[in-house]
Amino acid sequence: MRTRNSKPLSSQTAAREVSLGALGYLAGDPERIGPFLAESGLSPVDLRGVAGSNAFHVALLDYLINRQDMLIAYAEGAGIEPGHVVAAREILAHADLGED
Repeated sequence: MRTRNSKPLSSQTAAREVSLGALGYLAGDPERIGPFLAESGLSPVDLRGVAGSNAFHVALLDYLINRQDMLIAYAEGAGIEPGHVVAAREILAHADLGED
């Protein structure tokens, strides 16, 4: 997902890629990941155990969406529209309902 793409996200795989990219963005700077960990109650060690959970990815994307400056910075760096982050959050939030 390195090129700017205006096509809407439609799959859990694409949504998970967006979320994993967001996690990498946050983890790349202690000043970004620290507040997320503090707010979520997770430790860095906990991340491995929860990284496969859709609930974790939804919470991560919620965190990013609620911080517009970080959302825009992540989207620009990833070459995606900020709306793709919102779409990824919705896809993952509904994934446990059997939707793709």
